[in-house]
Amino acid sequence: MEKLTRHSIQWFYNLLAKGECDILDFKEQLEDKIAFGKSLKNFAPKYEELAKDVVAFANKKGGFLFIGIEDKTKEINSEFEFTDAKVFELIRQIQDRTVPSITLKPHSLVIQNKKVLVLEVPFSPQLHRTSKSEYLVRSNDGNRSIETYEIATIQAEKGLIVFDQKTWDLPLESQETDKQGNPIPGWQDISKTRDLFLRIQKEKPQSPYLKNNSAEFTETLGLIKEENGKLLPTTSGILFIGNQKAFRELPYNQIKYIRYYEDGSYTPFEYSGNLIEMADSCFGQLKSEIKLKEFHFGLFREYIEDYPEVVLRELLINALAHRDYSRQQIIEIRKYPNYLEFESPGHFPQGINETNFLRKTNPRNPGIMDVLREINYAEKAGSGFDKIFTALLSKGKKLPEPIQTEHSILLRINADVYSEKLAELSLLYKQTAKKDIDLEKLIVLNHIYTGQKLTFQQLEQLPFVNNYQLRKILSELQDIEFIETTGRTSGLKYIIHKTKLASTDDKIGYTKLKKQEKARQIEAIIRYLDTMDEIDNEAARKLLNIPDTNASYVSRLFSEMIEKGQIEIAEETKHNQRTYKLKQ
Repeated sequence: MEKLTRHSIQWFYNLLAKGECDILDFKEQLEDKIAFGKSLKNFAPKYEELAKDVVAFANKKGGFLFIGIEDKTKEINSEFEFTDAKVFELIRQIQDRTVPSITLKPHSLVIQNKKVLVLEVPFSPQLHRTSKSEYLVRSNDGNRSIETYEIATIQAEKGLIVFDQKTWDLPLESQETDKQGNPIPGWQDISKTRDLFLRIQKEKPQSPYLKNNSAEFTETLGLIKEENGKLLPTTSGILFIGNQKAFRELPYNQIKYIRYYEDGSYTPFEYSGNLIEMADSCFGQLKSEIKLKEFHFGLFREYIEDYPEVVLRELLINALAHRDYSRQQIIEIRKYPNYLEFESPGHFPQGINETNFLRKTNPRNPGIMDVLREINYAEKAGSGFDKIFTALLSKGKKLPEPIQTEHSILLRINADVYSEKLAELSLLYKQTAKKDIDLEKLIVLNHIYTGQKLTFQQLEQLPFVNNYQLRKILSELQDIEFIETTGRTSGLKYIIHKTKLASTDDKIGYTKLKKQEKARQIEAIIRYLDTMDEIDNEAARKLLNIPDTNASYVSRLFSEMIEKGQIEIAEETKHNQRTYKLKQ
């Protein structure tokens, strides 16, 4: 039996401490000792119940069954014992009771000097059922039956289907013909098809999707597919060129926008139907509510939007393009007096999470993205969040906070400017470099300003920082005097350059920082003189890691130490070269 796993023993202990959840279940043991209130001597393992647990875990994201631990108290069952032969028989029995067959991975874990059996249910790309045709899925700390409408969602999460390319055989008869006399499919809105063609023709005249007739155009764009000799609409097809009858198959293709006011009242807006029309209508409403606030930066005046137009557009398109259309949920947008929320159905796609969504991409709906790119509603994968981050940081606003709930992704942006200094630095950069500041520099500047003092190693660990470009970015920001360094080599830290600090608080903070740095330098010289008799300017520069071009700074530091009575001149040559020693 396998003794080791890719996880550490501590990982199992941490998992154990969590209690039952969507990846963990406890079993006191595997047998039924009592049936109808009577104790049985020759009892049989509960293979049927265990098979249900295994299927439920496999249909979610895998999991672990801890056998030999009491469910409620988490106490070790001292009577539980197992052998390799018994475990292998258990695995075989579970294989016989699951369809497609699931093979468990057994592990042993010693807790309080007692061996506990851990059965690992691996993640499976298939949809499983028990031999009794029970489709189950893990939900929080228990199992539940899979509803019919959820099967497509689970298949999409497992990568078994790409839902926006799923075909629909709709029982809708043709009611009209096109200009050439060809029957128009009963699900298709021919006016929406023409509109989409004209939009692509206007935005990308050389697009390879522009074909001579409707069938070629829609099939090339992935809006219809041929299956068993029939041309059927895909999910993307219904969303972009479907008619009202076809939209009945996708009733949750909606946006609900609610604007809340300070007095507790609210105004609801609802959008449904054609994807492009939904996007245009909802964006028009959001855009109409944008408010401007005036800020003064020295001689310059800047108007900053509570929610930048580009941010609203990209968040809306992101929600429409990347939501999980297999889920029976709608997109919800909620606007409060100080912040705005976009909630989109579905989790992050595989490989994407709250910390890497800026750098990694894995489009859930590639067909929908293709269409949006052709009409210039979207660009290359991942560029949307680049625009969002740049627009927010350049205006001194906080970055969006992604939250993954049980069924959705929620993104929140704040209306207030939290850092006027960052907005000012963005303006100063544009004046200095004659171009807008890019996202990489903005992120680094934001971390340095909010973090006050950060080492290179600390910057490397911060979210969204491009480690491959970090040294180059820091060098460029130093060259134009946006940042500077403080401290010695081992503890070299980056701070905002003194010339860019305008507020009284910033100047006070900078002065304190420099005083602390000078105090450390003086202390280093005194410690050096405790072991060495004398020191000169060159030795001090090496000690303090100060460049040769700044020899005058060291001379001023020596003068200050003489005034304080800390050191005195030990020797002076005719070339005005001095050595110093501790004052007796």
